[in-house]
Amino acid sequence: MQEHLKTNILNFKWPSSTPVIYLSLEDIEESHPIHWSKFSKQIKKAFPDTDLSQVEHIYTTFTQEIPNAPSIKINLVKDKELRIYKQFLKHQLKTYFLEKGYIVVKNFVRDVQVWIPSKNGNTADYNLYYKFSFKIQFAKLTDLPELIISYDGTSKVLTKSVQDIEETEYIKRCVYGQKTFNYQMDLDTEDKEEFYNSIDFSQAFPIFNLQLARALNTPIEEPERPKNKYQKYVTLITNFAEKYLFTEEFKALFPFKQDAFIDVPGNRINHINPNLGLLEFGKDQYGNKKTHLVPKKAMNILSPYRRPNNQNIKIFFICHSSHKNDVLKFYDNFKNGVQTEKVFYKGLEAYVNIKASSSKEHFIEFTNESDPIPEIVEKLESLTFDHDNIKYAAFYLSPFDRFTPDPDDREIYIRIKELFLNEGIVTQVVDYEKMVINIENQYNFQFSLQNMALAIHAKLGGAPWKLAVTDKKELVIGVGAFTNQGENRRYIASAFSFQNNGLFRNFEYFNQNETELLAGSILKAIRDFTSVTQADKVVIHFYKEMKYEELKPIIEGMHKLKLGVPLYILNINKTESEDIIAYDLNWDDKLMPVSGTYIRIAENQFLLFNNARYPSDRFYSDTDGYPFPIKIKISSPDDDAFEDVEVIEELLTQVYQFSRLYWKSLRQQNVPITIKYPEMVAQIAPRFNNGIPNEAKDKLWFL
Repeated sequence: MQEHLKTNILNFKWPSSTPVIYLSLEDIEESHPIHWSKFSKQIKKAFPDTDLSQVEHIYTTFTQEIPNAPSIKINLVKDKELRIYKQFLKHQLKTYFLEKGYIVVKNFVRDVQVWIPSKNGNTADYNLYYKFSFKIQFAKLTDLPELIISYDGTSKVLTKSVQDIEETEYIKRCVYGQKTFNYQMDLDTEDKEEFYNSIDFSQAFPIFNLQLARALNTPIEEPERPKNKYQKYVTLITNFAEKYLFTEEFKALFPFKQDAFIDVPGNRINHINPNLGLLEFGKDQYGNKKTHLVPKKAMNILSPYRRPNNQNIKIFFICHSSHKNDVLKFYDNFKNGVQTEKVFYKGLEAYVNIKASSSKEHFIEFTNESDPIPEIVEKLESLTFDHDNIKYAAFYLSPFDRFTPDPDDREIYIRIKELFLNEGIVTQVVDYEKMVINIENQYNFQFSLQNMALAIHAKLGGAPWKLAVTDKKELVIGVGAFTNQGENRRYIASAFSFQNNGLFRNFEYFNQNETELLAGSILKAIRDFTSVTQADKVVIHFYKEMKYEELKPIIEGMHKLKLGVPLYILNINKTESEDIIAYDLNWDDKLMPVSGTYIRIAENQFLLFNNARYPSDRFYSDTDGYPFPIKIKISSPDDDAFEDVEVIEELLTQVYQFSRLYWKSLRQQNVPITIKYPEMVAQIAPRFNNGIPNEAKDKLWFL
């Protein structure tokens, strides 16, 4: 079926007359600062007697006249002043919705976000708001200004005020009037202190978070997870546009070309050949290579590509003494398979082609649920392991799920993972409560067992599958990071290197600001790879836009190595709660574009769809999920890097391929492992007391 791709973009017309804004050198009421350097030369004419190099900001009230102060016309031909026009339009958006009485804030990328109150989702404990963001850009996908409408999820605002809450340490952001503020703000400036002192806390209402809700005994409802995010997203932005934007009043500010989201121009759409995502599994009995597109189908009929080197594998368990009896049930299902009419998981050996037996002498039980580490350490010190001949895997039955409110409870598994990693033993966590429920439902349980078997296979050194198409001699390096949302702090960036067939080589990890060490790690990976074979290109997948100070030592190092090969940097971002998406109106009502579809949204910027929907649709089911696209920006420090027009598709194909190599789950990922794996390490490594042992840096223990 021919696709029909639409975006979440509305076209509006250029203004019929040049916008005028009013300026001041003083920070007057209701004014907004703009750095003087953002203006074109006409700013000097507006302030002829002022040395602007000594002035940090020019202030503007935009459309409100300032007595005895200059004004300028925004030159919409100048790139510099288009940025000011964007601020002008953002100001109009903010003012419009504030005057309508809505909460208006800046989202995490500083775009205007409007909170629309729900009519049906409120309870006695909180009021629900739907959040929509506006992003403004000029002639990126069309030849007109573009207003991107995105749905940013919901927020629950408690009905109990800050004044009535004793557990204030759990309060994070609050709603006050039509704005939000950080209750735990660091009062390091007079402005912040003045704002804080002006607040009437009987009228300030905390935004829901799990810790606060548990402290207040607020009922916590399981969030509704739609089977298809596209359907919910498109329905919400469509309804929002029809009700709030396609009105005469709003269109006086943003005169839309049509009251509808625009189609993706046909010349911006392309597709990666699905066969380039083909995966290679184990050979059959005659030595023939076996390939497949879909791992969850392939693993039921094919063997893994490569078994762990050590065939002598022992499994033992760590659990609370009250959970001992359930260990046997779990182990029987994990080792021998499930008992249900329709069986996809027939046991560990049948599924991932590894033999394993239980090591009863290493069984560890504890009695102190909230502080098991001392008991586990004491038992561990009394045990002996035959690491020369046997590879061990420890299964920890956790009494707490990963959403437990107590941070000490959440840290127990990290302590256990570190403790056993130092002993050279990989671990697998099992949520006890979820396990007990699943054991009763054997059909559903087998899918969890499949994922655990897959992860254990990789942790022990096996390779469940690899890329089948590897005709390029390329080194791919992934750099990722994890931001602790509770602390709003990014802890670590880690660099992984991969062979061009997608097989993992090794990794390092660093603090966020250790630019030189990160560059040194990348250069070491390049040197090690090129000492064995000639590279066609070096590719770095980076979790954010790479700064020059991060790139400079890498360029210098490559020059010293005299490689003479191009370097490409791909900035890879998820679009889950960001700006632009696209959807296919011709796929029934499911909307998700075919996997491998990519759309050029700006110069060397693309949306790439990674999912399990292939052109024939024959492998797809709702359980595969509906991941949103990722956004990719491609750059290079080399002047002639893009002379070959095919290089862009090659680089996007590489991202597409590396998204198929995730070994923690059979579900197709939208983000490549070059970003996903580093992020997983960055989430765990800072919480280790003594860092990661060197001998563990070429293993996938973190899956």
